[in-house]
Amino acid sequence: MKPAPVRSRRGTDHAIVLGAGIGGLCAAQALSVAFERVTVVERDTFPAVPGVRRGVPQGAHVHSLTPGGAQVLEESFPGFVEELAAEGGTLAGALDELDIVFFGSRLRQVPLGRVLQVSRPFLEDRLRARVVTLANVELRTGLEATAPVATGSSGVTGVRLARPGEADSVATVDADLVVDATGRAGRGAAWHRSLGYEEPATRRLHVGVGYASRRYRVPPGALGEAKGVLIGATQDRPRGAVLTQQENDAWVLSLYGFGKEHHPPGTPDEFLGFAEGLLTVGTRAALRAAEPISGVSSFRYPASVRRDFHRLRRLPEGLVCVGDAVCSLNPIYGAGMTVAALEAKALRACLDDGGVDGLPRRFYREAARAVRLPWLFSTMADRSMPQVPGTHPVLAGLLAHAFRATMRAAAADAGVAAAVWNAVSLTGSPAELARPRVLASVLRHWSPPRTGAVGALPGKD
Repeated sequence: MKPAPVRSRRGTDHAIVLGAGIGGLCAAQALSVAFERVTVVERDTFPAVPGVRRGVPQGAHVHSLTPGGAQVLEESFPGFVEELAAEGGTLAGALDELDIVFFGSRLRQVPLGRVLQVSRPFLEDRLRARVVTLANVELRTGLEATAPVATGSSGVTGVRLARPGEADSVATVDADLVVDATGRAGRGAAWHRSLGYEEPATRRLHVGVGYASRRYRVPPGALGEAKGVLIGATQDRPRGAVLTQQENDAWVLSLYGFGKEHHPPGTPDEFLGFAEGLLTVGTRAALRAAEPISGVSSFRYPASVRRDFHRLRRLPEGLVCVGDAVCSLNPIYGAGMTVAALEAKALRACLDDGGVDGLPRRFYREAARAVRLPWLFSTMADRSMPQVPGTHPVLAGLLAHAFRATMRAAAADAGVAAAVWNAVSLTGSPAELARPRVLASVLRHWSPPRTGAVGALPGKD
């Protein structure tokens, strides 16, 4: 049974979501059970065939929907994972069908459930199709928000929408709640200032990561039995690679590096050469013989960003920010979509518990809990890299030492491997890494490894 609508501040019982990416779509579903009407507004228009769009320039690169994220989507959209698998998505066993090397050590392969591997456009297209089937949700494309509308002490009571580049097309739409899901640029945070409120304190960690990705059609079996390969960066070799099988037997290779001198090339002739020392000779040969089905797409990610809305003393009613507008994590750790789904789950819980009055404060407290551990993990891993500025060399060395010892233990001990995977994939608590048995195994592997770059996956050529 659908819950009773939230108590309206202005009588419209209408929510507007700005942005139809993963965060916006998940938020729209959460709002659909609480509001009579939900309008999703998107600047882009969507192609008939899923593809990378202007509003998601990183869409060509590997995206990871962790098991934790898939679980949250399943709660909101029952049968979603199996639906995507039936339509061509790849289900890979974790960790038994994935080759993962973190900090120079290959995680022991043990069965720990399944990972859904699909491209960002494919996932977003299927998620959008689910959302627009909801009877009280409307998707409007080719529009952008130009400013919030506020009325006295009532807070935000709507938003002004316009067609991009057409100043005479501005129209005001009333709403009890406006949700900013437009991304890391922080439009909602800037609106705070225009409404007479403080902007949230913003934390930035410069990481200087560059990406390049290309898709391939690979003959069955040419890449062996694994359905995914992940080679993480190390202090000595600040480069990494992710190769995954996605929908309809396409494979995507994403290469990345910390620091401009380690950014992968954007030209097809040089692209695979960057993977030397990361992927094995056999894997690179199979990709050279494969059919490229895209060009090389490049992307730069300058800094991780977190906005502390939950610490503000005053908040405008009727406005909340979600997804990358709250916290944008270094994409190499694959937690962004999962965090967006977790925030949407928190939004629904807050609406169920207390309605729309006082929602921003309650929601931001829950959102802070959702992002705390992913932010901690990603920033600690980043600070172990000497190419990331702002961390004392002693601390960077200590963090790298701890990560290396943990991953060496995970290479030998199935229990540690499971604890690492559960923490990284947000399927369990990072507290698992603090269990006595896990800590004892890590301490046994505490001696530092041999200095020098770590090569490709062992035992695969």
